[in-house]
Amino acid sequence: METFDSESALGQAIGYLVVGHGTRSPAGQSQLRRIFSQMTQLAGADGLKGRPAELAFLELAEPNIMTAVERLFQAGVQQLVVVPVLLFSAGHAQHDIPNVVEAAAERFGMRLLRNCSSLCLDPTILALSAERFQQALLKHGGLGIEPAIEGVALALIGRGSSSDDATTAMLQFAELRTRATPVRWSSVGFIHAQRPTVNEVLDALAATGLPWLVVQPHLLFEGDLIEELRREVEYRQSLSASQKWIITETLGSTSLDQRLAAALSRLALQSTAPENDDGESCARCQSPSHWCRVARTSAL
Repeated sequence: METFDSESALGQAIGYLVVGHGTRSPAGQSQLRRIFSQMTQLAGADGLKGRPAELAFLELAEPNIMTAVERLFQAGVQQLVVVPVLLFSAGHAQHDIPNVVEAAAERFGMRLLRNCSSLCLDPTILALSAERFQQALLKHGGLGIEPAIEGVALALIGRGSSSDDATTAMLQFAELRTRATPVRWSSVGFIHAQRPTVNEVLDALAATGLPWLVVQPHLLFEGDLIEELRREVEYRQSLSASQKWIITETLGSTSLDQRLAAALSRLALQSTAPENDDGESCARCQSPSHWCRVARTSAL
C-alpha cells in the first residue's frame, strides 16, 4: 500500500498524535512512554523516525491532548493523524479521543486527517498474547506449552465495553488465540459492562478441576485493573492447594520488544494513504477497510 512521507499531496505537514487512555500507575505510564520512544526511533514503514510526533494521554496523566497538539502546531504541523493506543474501538476510540482532538485541532487551525483504527486483531497482538501465555506457564509452572496443554484451562479477561462491536472483536480474538495455543478449556470474562464477569469466569475456571489455571488479562499496560486482577488470583490461590493459579503479564510488559511499537507505527503510516470511494468499513472496528489492517487479517 502506498504511504506518504511527512508532506501530503497538498504540501501540508503531517504530524502523528499517539494517544493512550491514561493511568495513575507510574509503571503503566512508563510502558506507554517506552512504546512511543520506540515508535519515534524506528525508521521506514515500521516507525515514525524523522516525522513530527507527540504522545498524549486522554486522562489521568500528562501531557494531555491539547498540550500535545499545541506542540505539533508549534513544530509546523498542519494535518493530524491520531493513533489511539487501544486494543479495541469502543467509546474512547470512537468518541472520547476524536472529540478532544477535534477541539484541539480547531483551536490551532489544524486539519484532522485521520483517526487510526485500534489494534484489534492485529497479528502482532495475537503473537504477543500467545507468548505471554507461554512465558507464564514456563515461569510459574516450569512447563512448556506442549506437555502442559492437556491440563491447562485459560480465562482471557477483557476490559469490557458497552460496544457490541468491541465485545464481538474480543470474542473473535479469543477464538484466534486459542487456535495458536490450544488448551483443554477456555473462556472469556469481562471487567466492565459485559458477561460473564471476572468472578463468573474465574469460578468456571476453578470448576474445571484442571491442575493449571491460567488467567490472562487482555490489557496493554500496567494499571489499577491488572493489580485488582492479581489480588483476586492470589486470593483464589490461597483457597486451593490442588490447582495452580497463574496470571500472565500485560501485552506491553517486555521493554526490549519493539513489535508493538512497529505495529502502531504501521497503522499510523498506512492511514495516510489515499482514500478510496468504496465506502466499505471493517466489520470489527468500523474503520475504512482500505487502510484498516484488521480488514486484512485472515478470515475467521
